[in-house]
Amino acid sequence: MLLRLKIRNFLSFFEETVFDMFPNPKRASFPNHIYGEMTVPLLKQAAIYGANGSGKSNFIKAISFIKSFVTDEDFLKDLDLDEYIFQLTTVKQSKINFDVEFFIKEKYFVYNLQIDKKNIQESLYLSGLGKTPDKLLFKRNGAGITSDYLGNESSAKQLLTMNPHSSLLPLNQKFPVLTSEEVKLAFEWFEKELEIVTINSTVPALIDLMSKQTALLNLTNEIFENIGMGIKTVKIADTPFDQWVTCHKNAKGLQQMMENDPLKPNTGISRIENNRNIFSVSLKKGVKTVHELLFEQMGQSGFKKEMKITTQSDGTVRLLTLIPAIYEAINKQKVVFIDEIDNSIHPNLMFSLLQFYGAKQSKGQLIFTTHTTRLINQQELLRPDEIWLTEKENGNSKMYSINNFKIHNTINLENGYLDGRYGAVPQLGDFES
Repeated sequence: MLLRLKIRNFLSFFEETVFDMFPNPKRASFPNHIYGEMTVPLLKQAAIYGANGSGKSNFIKAISFIKSFVTDEDFLKDLDLDEYIFQLTTVKQSKINFDVEFFIKEKYFVYNLQIDKKNIQESLYLSGLGKTPDKLLFKRNGAGITSDYLGNESSAKQLLTMNPHSSLLPLNQKFPVLTSEEVKLAFEWFEKELEIVTINSTVPALIDLMSKQTALLNLTNEIFENIGMGIKTVKIADTPFDQWVTCHKNAKGLQQMMENDPLKPNTGISRIENNRNIFSVSLKKGVKTVHELLFEQMGQSGFKKEMKITTQSDGTVRLLTLIPAIYEAINKQKVVFIDEIDNSIHPNLMFSLLQFYGAKQSKGQLIFTTHTTRLINQQELLRPDEIWLTEKENGNSKMYSINNFKIHNTINLENGYLDGRYGAVPQLGDFES
């Protein structure tokens, strides 16, 4: 779970920007949107609005950058750091700064990171939440390291000297120079509990996921049933490979490919076309099987037909891409970031989807950027403290919550936002006819 994120000197975020998931205790609406049983109450979702170019996608890129750095020791090796440092100033600052506060398995952590071309500084603390002093797990400056959990200090320094552009967290997974299990737990949060869905994301293993996880397929059907897209059910069709090949004229290339590079036992391949998971092929106990998604759709006079994913709209495909992430936010303590969640999806459909998520008893968090102003509805969908805005001034992006304004619970927030009352809207000039 995410508590707070601080960003400075990264892309359009020049001055320090702070984003958090703390609820306003004075607001009584949607109490089920708050995880109140935790030591620190947290919100289950947040929507981020702003004009085009205001910094919404850069915010998603920031969390993606942190995740990649912390989980991939080679992330910075072929990366030009200058492209990520704020550019619109005569006096450039060399350091990118991040602070991430998060929660996993009843423990609260604070991770600090400073990166420049010459040096990396990072530290990890077990947070005392202001009640007790934070416990330092490690502090690293270049090849120098401070920690009470060093198994061998000289080995740790040698490891950092040989990998000057890597985070200690992924290095420690391969070469455990720190004896603390809490350090490994923090790495687990970044690797497994933090998920980012971009506008072009696909789920290559979507069919396999739904085949193996009945609960995920059930959620897919529950969502389609509740939001009204003319789709009665979604199911997985399994067909013996040889039989499937005879029915598909364009399958000869696939057959030839698999003859040249045979599948290994308990493995599979997936075919992706136009961001669609067309089919997957698995090999189990010597038997090759083709798996496909089929959509039972309603036609005229009660007529029904099972249609393939190639016949589905971009909006339906985008929704299918989102469902595994939403499933994770509902059933696990995952933090899911989605850029442009409403891409190719109708505003009414998006409203229904988030209403569905908001009503669910969940365990994780859903944080998304959007332009769909219909979602700015404090009576039916979002609390004011779940609505964040990005605004750019002199090239610098800043973030703030609508909760910062004095807002009565009867106010129409959508109208206020479109009228520019809270900022973060495009400043349009007059178009000459």
